[in-house]
Amino acid sequence: MARRGTELATLAERSAAETDTTGIRGTARGGLVNLVGAAVAGVGGLAITWLVAVVLSPEQAGAFFAATSVFLVAAAVARLGTPTGLVYWVARLRQTGREAAIGSVLRGALIPAVVVSAAAAVALAASAPLFASADLVRLLALFLPASVALEALLAATRGYRLMGPSVIIDKLGRTLAQLGSLAAVALTGSASAAAVTAAWALPYLPAAVAAGWFLYRRRSADPPPDPGFPDRVGARAFWGFTAPRAVAGVAQIGLQRVDIVLVAALAGLGPAAVYTVATRFVIIGQLVSGAVGQAVQPRAAAAMAAGEPVSAGRLYQESTAWIVALTWPFYLTVALAVDWYLRLFGGAYDGAGAREVVWILVPAMMASAACGVVDSMLAMAGKTSWQLIDVLISLSVNVALNLALIPSLGVVGAAIAWSAAIVVNNLIPLAQLWRTYGLHPFGGSARRALVACGIAFGALPAAAGLVGPPWTLAALAAAGAAWTAVLLRFRRRI
Repeated sequence: MARRGTELATLAERSAAETDTTGIRGTARGGLVNLVGAAVAGVGGLAITWLVAVVLSPEQAGAFFAATSVFLVAAAVARLGTPTGLVYWVARLRQTGREAAIGSVLRGALIPAVVVSAAAAVALAASAPLFASADLVRLLALFLPASVALEALLAATRGYRLMGPSVIIDKLGRTLAQLGSLAAVALTGSASAAAVTAAWALPYLPAAVAAGWFLYRRRSADPPPDPGFPDRVGARAFWGFTAPRAVAGVAQIGLQRVDIVLVAALAGLGPAAVYTVATRFVIIGQLVSGAVGQAVQPRAAAAMAAGEPVSAGRLYQESTAWIVALTWPFYLTVALAVDWYLRLFGGAYDGAGAREVVWILVPAMMASAACGVVDSMLAMAGKTSWQLIDVLISLSVNVALNLALIPSLGVVGAAIAWSAAIVVNNLIPLAQLWRTYGLHPFGGSARRALVACGIAFGALPAAAGLVGPPWTLAALAAAGAAWTAVLLRFRRRI
């Protein structure tokens, strides 16, 4: 009997390990698909910023950046936290064999989001005179419902562990359509702030329609519900999880965008354009982390629902290694080659504190990458109320420091405020995850990635720069080639 019990235990452990490995590989495939989209979206986002900076004056560009920031904050409010709620509930229902209840989740999430987004669009248009770029805010309000619908519909497909729709429709389709529209406006030679804003916003409409069609096709493959034994998720259960995330989502986008609005209000539209250009490198890292996080979320939710924190921990650590390996080289390159980076956008953006903004933000973003998808892990553990408190604390730090520092330090003060908020927003949830679930991002792969990137893209190029600036670029280029070769060499293991 003892021998039989030992054999059964061994088989169970082997099965769990195989399941865990399958989950890691599945996440890696989903993450790779998302990373391809993130690469296009990241480069496209930088290209969009470059086009706006080139075709508009700094004041007009500042008006555009401020208006789009207001639009993104309003969209975060109108989404009601439904993207995270949909991923969480669809993934959990599929894990527990309750596909018939997915329809109730979709109805309970999408209908309120549509109604609230329409009301938010009206409210945004009515309140436009409160902002420095009232005409642009009114124009963007027309596209608010499409933006909200796009995010919610694609989140539902990710709950099915399908990453393709988010990549093809949003990261590739919408980004390339925005870039193409802006390029067409630029080629006319008479670009205005209104034309640039319309070109940026218009792709949300076809993208939302495509997302709805794809979700409808996927839903049609689910088994029909049994009329005799209806299964549904009640509104109280759904919103009990999602409501804290709704406020947290607003605070999260506020962390990313409120500083631009405050710089425009307290320092002027020109400095707001300089600050936006100097901080746009952050897009790359955010998209990489988001791409990996979107792949991790449904599997982490399923693992936590099945009582498998070890599997969730492995997902967390491996995904952190991927994020560090892809973002730290970029961040360090931008920091060491800051003059070349800023010159891409023209002479108006090279100076006026822009270099200091980059140097202040790079360490904060590196720390954020080292913490991995900590926000997603906390949400998928069901702790959205903790997440809400954490983000509100971080947003309070951001706003308070911005109000205190921008009047005296300008864009440098805004960079200090944002960096402090980024660090707080990562370290608090990391401490909560570590203490409550024993989850942390510092596995063997992540530690190796941290050390290798720090030496190859930080210490060695900085030392080479003591000889002369061209040697810094040469060292960074050599490190990039070597790092690419390493990643390709171990691609199957990764």
